[in-house]
Amino acid sequence: MTCWGILPGGGQMLLGEPKELVLTYDRDAPADLLKGVFPVEGLWEPLSQVTLYDKGRAVFRGVVDEQNTRLGPEGLWTELVCRSMEAVLLDNEAYPRPIRDPSLPKICQRLLAPLGFERALGSQEPVRGELEVKKGTSCWAVLAGFCEEYLGTVPYVDGEGALHCEGAQAREERISQVLWAEVSRMPCKELSQVWQQSFRGGYDTVYRDPEAVSQRRRYCSSQSGKSPKRMIADARRESFSLTVACGEAVWPVRGKVFTVEAPRLGVMERRPARRAVYCQDGGGCQTRLVLEGGEGHVAG
Repeated sequence: MTCWGILPGGGQMLLGEPKELVLTYDRDAPADLLKGVFPVEGLWEPLSQVTLYDKGRAVFRGVVDEQNTRLGPEGLWTELVCRSMEAVLLDNEAYPRPIRDPSLPKICQRLLAPLGFERALGSQEPVRGELEVKKGTSCWAVLAGFCEEYLGTVPYVDGEGALHCEGAQAREERISQVLWAEVSRMPCKELSQVWQQSFRGGYDTVYRDPEAVSQRRRYCSSQSGKSPKRMIADARRESFSLTVACGEAVWPVRGKVFTVEAPRLGVMERRPARRAVYCQDGGGCQTRLVLEGGEGHVAG
């Protein structure tokens, strides 16, 4: 990958070949992480952002959280610690005032445009009602909450810096250059039954996972807002993982599903990633993915 640093004034500088480059993705974390170590001849100017390109395509853009320069027996090195652009929304509090008949354009105008996000891709239509914005809430929490409740999507920022809220269909990528793989089945994470509370107060409606191996029962109150079917499906996904390493760059990971062809393990299709790590050093590059299982069937 090719690394460019962005100066606070907007200028750019080519960072050169890194001694080490590590990209990390976690499904439950809004921002991806980057750590890069570069040999240098002297102190760099302070950098505000870093963009990574793979075959001419921007696959990561992030803010520089740390820029550390170290002198040692092996020479002079600069270490950059970065988070992807979602970090800007995570680090800034939203103005604590309700948004009446909220929409993406209203949220952008009030909260996001001052941070550099002029537009969000997705439905531009307003919804009836009022979006509460409490004091101390981050801009990311407001946007993510709106997308989840009204659009049924999860926002993200791509490598070019564009803010996506449209919930596009997942892109599929096929992995055939498998270096090693591990299949893990964890029945201890399955839920065999979830009993839902009715309006009468009793727990008298049961949902079952007919594929569950272990016996694990849960009770779902009417006030929790949880879906029994969702609880069982999430547990089934967590009970299986496929860890696979391939000798190439597979990035970005967010918004993709992976089909893996592994010798003697067969073909596993359209698996979303739970976690991923891309490593690059003098010995080459490798991407390690932890992929989830399917949701299975819920009876109830």
